[in-house]
Amino acid sequence: MRNKERFKKSFIGHLPFVIVIIFFAIVNTWFLVGNPGKTFMQTTPSSDISFYGSRDASLYAKMSWQLIHDGVYGYNATESNAYVTPGQPLYLAAIFKTAEWLNTDHILLYRLANMIINILVAVLIYLIGIQLFKNRWIGFIATLLYCTYFAPFHYFRTALTEIPSLFFFVLSLAIFILAIRSNHLRYHILFGVIASILIMFRPTPAPLLLIGWAIILRREGWREGIKIGFIWCIGPLLIMAPWVARNIYQFGEPYLFSSHAGSPLLNGTNPFYLEDGGEVVQQAKQSGMSLEEYGKQRIREGFANDFPLYFAWFTVGKTIWLFMNSDLVPDGIGPYRDFLPEGLFSFFKWQNLFLVFSSFIFAFIYRKHRPLNYLVYVLILYIFCSNLFLTIPRYGMIMYPILSLLTSYGIVITIKKIQKFITR
Repeated sequence: MRNKERFKKSFIGHLPFVIVIIFFAIVNTWFLVGNPGKTFMQTTPSSDISFYGSRDASLYAKMSWQLIHDGVYGYNATESNAYVTPGQPLYLAAIFKTAEWLNTDHILLYRLANMIINILVAVLIYLIGIQLFKNRWIGFIATLLYCTYFAPFHYFRTALTEIPSLFFFVLSLAIFILAIRSNHLRYHILFGVIASILIMFRPTPAPLLLIGWAIILRREGWREGIKIGFIWCIGPLLIMAPWVARNIYQFGEPYLFSSHAGSPLLNGTNPFYLEDGGEVVQQAKQSGMSLEEYGKQRIREGFANDFPLYFAWFTVGKTIWLFMNSDLVPDGIGPYRDFLPEGLFSFFKWQNLFLVFSSFIFAFIYRKHRPLNYLVYVLILYIFCSNLFLTIPRYGMIMYPILSLLTSYGIVITIKKIQKFITR
């Protein structure tokens, strides 16, 4: 009887979250079945682009089919290369092969899998909010903010890395919290494995592991910190070592991530896209240098000859570009401008503006509050690493769970402070 009462009380406490998740699942299902959006309705220039969601997505899908049928791992090529990390191609290949076995629609099965992990992202944000701050409302508001952010509704139907990398990012964050709270060996090993899988989908979060290790060193000291660091290395040995060994065997180079870092570096040296991107690449080819060498030269010359422009671009400009375009519109919603009612389109636009700017403001106000400042370090380091390369709004999507938690924390703590002030 007592257990029944306890369960009932606990369920009622989580009821707002349950309602939001059910509503989020219904909206996701509606997008899955209806598949709206201009991107998915185009017939030119390629039906594959419309079918898989973008040019990059169609190339990932083509690569995965090639891997299944010809055994060749090559992005945008019919021969093997190391142009992209293997997370997304293998994920797609596993689902496409399963669809063949089941004799079902491969893209529908892929979107269904992505939709499920998109809903799990929202669940994990709630659990992280509770675990990290010991406050149910922080978890609830953070979940609500993520569920009203538009981009996931678009990206879970594309064959891009956004949703899987977002899922493995929040999953690694949740397991990291479990690991440092319990200090159990199995959680530390699992964290290393999940973080390695994340990096095989999207390499940019790799430097964030340094923040995790710094937290361990601060809590446990050098001796225990080094020991845990070695335990984490089990993950890369299991997940990343085969990829590196394959690259050494096939290309004679130990590519840890991919072989094309030069292209994103060069494309990120075009402040506010004042120059034509194609011409910049053409200049690199005419110079006789590699894309990476030419990109580094442009950065050196840019800061030397036009410091204000390049400083503005590599700091504020690229940071804004990570979360919205020059019209302050968030990523993913553009193809729905004619589809969504004007009021709903404006809601998603202003929701994103509120979420981004309020998270930065609250991060500054409560920067001394631990563990909030750990989330701030994660956000700052990710922005710093991203700003070294090409930045587009969808690359910032992986940080939205952090933005949601920062904003949620700020809202709840500010309300508490106001209540305390009023009742004093």
